[in-house]
Amino acid sequence: MIRPTRRTVIAGGVAGALAVPTVAGLANWRWRHGEASVLLHDPALAAGRRFAEAGEAHGGSVRAIEGDRVRLTRAVLESRPALVVGVSRHADALLIEDVAREAGYTRVALVSGRARRCEAAQCRPGWQALGRLADAAGGAWVEALAAYAAKSGELAAQATRLAGQRADPGLVLGWVLAPRG
Repeated sequence: MIRPTRRTVIAGGVAGALAVPTVAGLANWRWRHGEASVLLHDPALAAGRRFAEAGEAHGGSVRAIEGDRVRLTRAVLESRPALVVGVSRHADALLIEDVAREAGYTRVALVSGRARRCEAAQCRPGWQALGRLADAAGGAWVEALAAYAAKSGELAAQATRLAGQRADPGLVLGWVLAPRG
């Protein structure tokens, strides 16, 4: 049996800490180098329709969240996209995330849209820029998220200059799923 020493424990911790951003950035790297992302939206929500319009305007692959959510998610994940980005209600986000987890994906960012502002709820290491982008976009956070997801290789700074402040009544979530490293 090998006894751990302070030096081996610290070295192991440093190596582990260095690996986290690399693993977290893998999906981002794949996406930035041209691999596909899929944008899912709830067509019953005004924010969902705005997300779809902005995604299509930037050339993204946009699909509506309709019918059986489990089958839809499995069909979307068959092509192993680099990112799955969506705007939906909380229940749909949870269900889609659960099915995606079984396929080897994890949620890397969650953005909560409130009236006239955006709150970056949870962004994993390597994904905080997305939260800052959404916060800077304010009421146009949905368009900023769509531009970010659809425009491979760009941070979509222009998204902050999109349509004026728009309020989304109720709880609307923006979320990003990426393959686990």
